[in-house]
Amino acid sequence: MSNNDQSQQITASKLSASRKELLDLGAAAWTRLKSLRVETTATPLANQPSPYIKATFDEKVIGAVKELQVKAVHNGQDIFFYFEWGSENPNYTIGDVGTFPDGVALLLPFKGPDQTPIKEMGSKDFATNSWYWRPDFEEKPKNQIAHGLSTSLYTQETSLVSVSKWEKGTWRVVLARPLTVKEEAVNLTPGTETAIGFAVWEGGNGERGGVKAFSKEWRKLMLEA
Repeated sequence: MSNNDQSQQITASKLSASRKELLDLGAAAWTRLKSLRVETTATPLANQPSPYIKATFDEKVIGAVKELQVKAVHNGQDIFFYFEWGSENPNYTIGDVGTFPDGVALLLPFKGPDQTPIKEMGSKDFATNSWYWRPDFEEKPKNQIAHGLSTSLYTQETSLVSVSKWEKGTWRVVLARPLTVKEEAVNLTPGTETAIGFAVWEGGNGERGGVKAFSKEWRKLMLEA
């Protein structure tokens, strides 16, 4: 993992709180917890598989969202990620030409983060698992598996759930899932650590698919025992 700075570590604190409580954007737990500011940058045009995207997009305007605020907790059964970011005008659906839904996602490596390229969402031998939220998914986020660029596939089943709200220029989203699931995904265990990355889409900026802002380095995710 390239970033060993403890200030950049995401710690999923263990709380005695129910799933219902933590799937509440106004829960006291979220108010008390300090967030980690994650800087995001545009995905490189060189990494875009589409010739159309390469020819029509300006890398200087991709990645309209420059930072995410992230918090994480677990209750021994489920894990919850809280995201907050600025978006002056929310985009809920695919609209007119060049307008797409806003979105946020987290990315986990199945193994060996040092060998798993975050910019390409993994490789043939080092797959990644993303949890992908958009407002048009109706609080049923997608579970994705990728083995590199343009290989992302949704799993048929997903245990992910979410709650979200846009208000006064800010999106707030909580993504949640059991620590251990039956579908193809990265399972998580209290008392252990893994790596994590993030991505965010500003739909009004024409961002969709691989055109987004992302955290260009893995960060450590530590689950309290």
